[in-house]
Order: sequence, then structure tokens, then C-alpha cells
Amino acid sequence: MPRYKESGVDFDSVAAFRNAIIEELTFEGTRYKRAAKIGHYSGLVSFKGNYVAIHTDNVGTKTILALEHGYFDEIGYDLVGMNVNDIVCMGAEPMAMVNYVAGSMLGKELGKAIGKSINDACVEAGISMVGGETASVPDLVKGIDISGTIIGNLEKGKEITGKRIKERDRVIGLRSSGIHSNGFSLIRKIYENKSELLEERIEGEKFWRTLLRGTKIYSKKIFEVTQEFDVHGISHITGGGIRNLLRLKDSRYRLSYPEIPLTFRKIIRDGGISNQEAFEVFNMGIGMMVIASKREEDDIMKELDKFKPVDLGEVGSGRGVSVENYGVKYESYY
Repeated sequence: MPRYKESGVDFDSVAAFRNAIIEELTFEGTRYKRAAKIGHYSGLVSFKGNYVAIHTDNVGTKTILALEHGYFDEIGYDLVGMNVNDIVCMGAEPMAMVNYVAGSMLGKELGKAIGKSINDACVEAGISMVGGETASVPDLVKGIDISGTIIGNLEKGKEITGKRIKERDRVIGLRSSGIHSNGFSLIRKIYENKSELLEERIEGEKFWRTLLRGTKIYSKKIFEVTQEFDVHGISHITGGGIRNLLRLKDSRYRLSYPEIPLTFRKIIRDGGISNQEAFEVFNMGIGMMVIASKREEDDIMKELDKFKPVDLGEVGSGRGVSVENYGVKYESYY
């Protein structure tokens, strides 16, 4: 029964390391001032009366599985999706990205596959990839690391931080395309020396192929919604699972999930992991959450119909997030 910690990812250690770095970042700039607390979905810099939003993220160890199976056709959706979906959580409109690809296996055909995938994802997100850095560092990286940085435009006064979330607000969930780009260290631990389980067919394709589906890109439509409706909070469900809601505001989020998709049920069964562990590692079928008043819920769900939205629950008094019908509860973000 492998746990995320045993696979090499310890949330407590990561949090301590991250917070130690943040504590040292005291200088806020001279001409272009830092305008938001470090640790939200993106950083903000004041610029000509508005804000520039900046965010960095990577694909993570999903690239190890992609290398093992020689499949990079959708990896660009993970790179772009992890960045555009995060930056729109602050209400920013994604503008452009740069990428950083480092590793020891930087052949031409691999480069073409990654480049095409990134371009396809940029088309869907409506942004441009304006440059980047390619580093051959075999002594440092044995496989391949794919990361990127995005900038976005945010009109002052329209930032969405979660501060305006209030009791009785509704939580709308948007369906994911699968695992997206988190939890792969645990997945690889579960299927270590069990390659035959990755070859099993699920929903018409081999399971490893299901795991390598690209991250769904929500940003374009969600940004449109932020311009039309009074959205109180947006959460991208990535590392930390549903605990990400607690990055917005220390409220009490009482949720009820639809049936967990087959992909996640298989991982839980094959790995013998608990629901408590699964909901803080994986997105469990819901890739984004939008929080708004009950009055606007139906109209927002209609606008986001392409993502098969679900009414997940409401905001209450207290602190924490729970999924009542699966018996899980968390008191804090890590």
C-alpha cells in the first residue's frame, strides 16, 4: 500500500522548504512592485495602473511515463494547461509563455513531438509561446523536465483572490480529462514492477495511454465567465487535490462528489490507497472549481457547459474542506 510520502513526495517537507524560501523573499521591487502575497495561484506586479500576472509550473514526473512509452503527443497540454489554468484563477487573461526543457534525451524526433504538442495546446489556449531555453544536462537530469512561465494581463480591481467568498456560495466543479499532471510519483510507485497492469485496457485504450491524456485547458472560457459574472473564487485542482480550495480562503467547503471516474478507481484499487490519500493527491475527476453566489450558479454552469459542470456543494461556517459522500476531510492546505 504505497503512500505519496513513500514515493518520494512528502507534503510537510515540501511545505517547509517552500516556506523557508518565501520567508527570505522580502524585497518587493523598486519601480515595479510586487502586488500580491507569494503563494497564491500567480504573482502580481504593478504595471501602468494595472497588474502583470506571472506564474511558473512544470509537467513533473509524468514525463518519465511518457519516455517509457514513447508518447509525447499530449504533453504540451500538460505544460500549457498547468500554467494557463493557474493564472486564470486570479482573474488574469493569459498572454504568452516561455518554456524550459532540460534533460539527457534531447533528440530531434522527441523535440518535434514536444514542439507540436506545445503548439497545439497554445492554439487551444489562445496564447503564443514566445521563446524559452533548452538545456542538455545529463549529469543533472536523467530523463526530461518540461516547465514553463506564463504572463497575463489583469485589470486592477478585477483580481480574484478568494477574499470575497462567503457562506452559502456554491462550488461548481468542472470535469477533468483524467489524471492531468499530478500524482505521477505515486502512480509510478504503485505500478513499479507491475507493467502488465498498465497494459490492461480501460475505456477502449491501454491504461498507460489513459494516464498520458493531456491536461484539460479551461482558461479561455473561464476568463470569459469572469468578465460576465461575479466570480468569488477559482481553484485549479492540482498538487494537494481538493485542499487547494483552502488557498483561497479559510472557509468551510462542504462538497459531495459525483461517481469517481474509472481511471481513479483503478488506481485506488491497484494501489490499495485510501480515499483520504487519493483526494489530496489526484483531482478525482474534477479539474477546476468556480465559486460564486447561488443566484449566478445556473447561468455560470450554462456558460461552462462544455466542461460538464457539477454542483459540488456550498461554503459554510468554520474551516476545512470535506467530501461528505466519500468520507474525507482536510483542515488546511499543505
